[in-house]
Amino acid sequence: MEFVELSTGCYYFKGAVNIGYIVSEDKNKGMLIDAGLESSAAKKVIKQLRSEELPLTHLFITHAHADHFGGAFYIQQNYDVHTIAPALEEAIMSNPILEPIYLSQGNSPLREMRNKFLEAPAIRIDEICSEGYLEAFPEVQIIHLPGHSYNQHGILFRGILYAADAFLGKDVLQKHKIPFIVDASENIATLHKLKMMHVEGMVPGHGNDVTEYKDVIQNNILIHEKITLDVQNVVNQSGNSGISFENIVASMLTKYEVEPANLGSYSLFRTAISAHVIQLLANESAVYKITGGKLVIFSALYKA
Repeated sequence: MEFVELSTGCYYFKGAVNIGYIVSEDKNKGMLIDAGLESSAAKKVIKQLRSEELPLTHLFITHAHADHFGGAFYIQQNYDVHTIAPALEEAIMSNPILEPIYLSQGNSPLREMRNKFLEAPAIRIDEICSEGYLEAFPEVQIIHLPGHSYNQHGILFRGILYAADAFLGKDVLQKHKIPFIVDASENIATLHKLKMMHVEGMVPGHGNDVTEYKDVIQNNILIHEKITLDVQNVVNQSGNSGISFENIVASMLTKYEVEPANLGSYSLFRTAISAHVIQLLANESAVYKITGGKLVIFSALYKA
């Protein structure tokens, strides 16, 4: 895990999940931004900070996905860190079974859904934050970045935005094909918000496009818009017969040549595709009807 200095006081640990680190000018306070998937990542981070004689007093978790807070339990066990997280996200971190529950459509999750990728160890949250400034770090601005997660927030410090999963690096974007989101409208709004920001660099949660971020963000926008359009086309092509929610998911997975390896992976793709369907319903580009015991989606061109 490479420790990269971006500017004075701004660093990140480069890995499969990027972990940010900022330090105050007097070097009395240091904050980690996210904690990685599990204790092994946290151990590497702590070892590096100790070798550099850098402080660790605060921990900010951007959103409640296991790959971003799974290592936090180990950090809390070994450091007296003041842990900060956004509202709602903190509720999931305190009760991490909620992630496999919502991915199971509210049902008690099957055992295979309760793994480290979907359910991290519960952690303590000392402070619930919202958009604004942190009293402990007066230079730190908290930025609201919803869409990928319900109430995701990033950190802006000395010209560097730690953007969490508000956008994906180029290679990661291509790999995922249908990126995970929970709200398609908010996701696009967040991407446009990022595109309009003037900062020295942006650190994505996944990927290494730190300085050339504007083109990468635009590519994220185009990918998400294409997915929405493809979902709309699937619905339109169903004509006045409509198409079930499950068949929309199946059609999109086939179109994008995605073969989920397990139930957890399928649940993530289903949620992402559903976000685009819900956007069409909210925009009245599509309508729904319960018929034959199924939730059926119709194009707004046809009456349900």
